[in-house]
Amino acid sequence: MKKRFLWLFLILLTIASAVYLFITFQTKTHLMPIDSESTQAIDQTGDMLLADEFQVYSINSKTQFSKRILQTGQPISSISYTSGHTVITVYDANDPKAFKGFYLRNKQSDSFLQYPTPQLSPRYSYIYGDVLFLVSADKTAQKIGDFTKVALYDMLEHKWLKEWFVPGSIESVKGSGQFVYFVTSNNTETSSNLYKADVLSGEWGKQIQEARRYPLDQVSLDSNGDIYMMISERSKNEWSNKIYKFNPNQTPYELTKNFVSNTKPYSYSMVGLQGKMLILRHDMSNVNVELEKPLGLLDLKTRKQIHLGWGHRPVDADVFSNEFVVLAEDGALAFVGLDAAADSPLRELIIPELTSGKRIAVKK
Repeated sequence: MKKRFLWLFLILLTIASAVYLFITFQTKTHLMPIDSESTQAIDQTGDMLLADEFQVYSINSKTQFSKRILQTGQPISSISYTSGHTVITVYDANDPKAFKGFYLRNKQSDSFLQYPTPQLSPRYSYIYGDVLFLVSADKTAQKIGDFTKVALYDMLEHKWLKEWFVPGSIESVKGSGQFVYFVTSNNTETSSNLYKADVLSGEWGKQIQEARRYPLDQVSLDSNGDIYMMISERSKNEWSNKIYKFNPNQTPYELTKNFVSNTKPYSYSMVGLQGKMLILRHDMSNVNVELEKPLGLLDLKTRKQIHLGWGHRPVDADVFSNEFVVLAEDGALAFVGLDAAADSPLRELIIPELTSGKRIAVKK
C-alpha cells in the first residue's frame, strides 16, 4: 500500500512539475519585434552572423553589408544560423538570477521569440531541420561526479522533446546533418569521451568504449566524414596542442595510436574542411596577446602544417563555401584558403560597426 502511494505521489509530482514548467515558459516568453530591414538581412541579404558580447550583426561578406539584428541583455554564448531558423543563446555566469535562454526567429518572422530555459544555462547550440540541440553550462553534482544537461527543442511546435544528462563537462560541440558530436572532460568515475547524438530520435551514446583519462576538449568534423579530437592549450599539460583522428574500430582505445599533429603552443580551437584543418592559436593566459602567426593550416593526410601571419587575435571560425572564415577579437574577419603554399589569409574584411568579436556562424 505504501509503495502504491509513493508511486502515485511521484507521478503527481512529475505532472505538477511539468505543468509548472509549461506555465512558466508560457508566461515568460515574449516577442521582440524587428524591422523589415532586419528581416531581409537575415533571410536574404546576409550570409553569416557575427556577434560581440551583446549584439548580433547580419553580414554579407561580398558586399560588406552589415545590419544589427539583435541586442541582448546577457552575454551571448552561441549562434546557430540556417536558412530556416536563427538561434542566439545567452546566459550570465556571474548572475544566476539573470535571464538565461535563447532568442529564436523562424524564417520570414517579424520578431524574435525570447524563450527562457530555467532548467539550463545554454552554452552550445546546434540546429538540424526544426530541432534545436542545446548543451548546458551548468554542472549537476552527483556522487560519481559532475553531469551536464542536454536537451532537444522543437522550434515549430515550441515544445521540449527530450532532455538527459551526460557524465562530465561538455567542452566542444560539432554537428553534421542529424548527428551531433561532443567531447567531455573527466569526472570522478568517467573518463573524457567522444559522444554522438541523433537529434531526431534522441538516441545517444559514447564512441570510445574503453576510454582513458585523456583531457579532450575539442572536436572537429572534416567534410569527408572523419572526426578529429584535440587537447588544446587550455589543459596546460604534456598532452596540450595535439590533434588525434578518431578510429571507431579501435578497442581498447589508445589515443596516441591516432596521433595526427603536434601543433604549435596556444592551440585554441579547430575547424576541418576537405582534408585540411584550420587551427586557431590564442593564448588564454593573455601573456602572449599578439602572436605573429596565430593561424595554423594542417594537411590531415600528409600531416604537414604551415602557420599564417595575421595581425589579429582569432576567437572563432567557421567554414564558408570552400574556405575558412575567422573572426578576431577586434571584429576583423579573415578568409583562409585550402592552399598549403599560402602564408597569409586570402583576404581580410573589416566591418566598421563591429569593434569586438566573440561568435561567428555562417548560414547553413
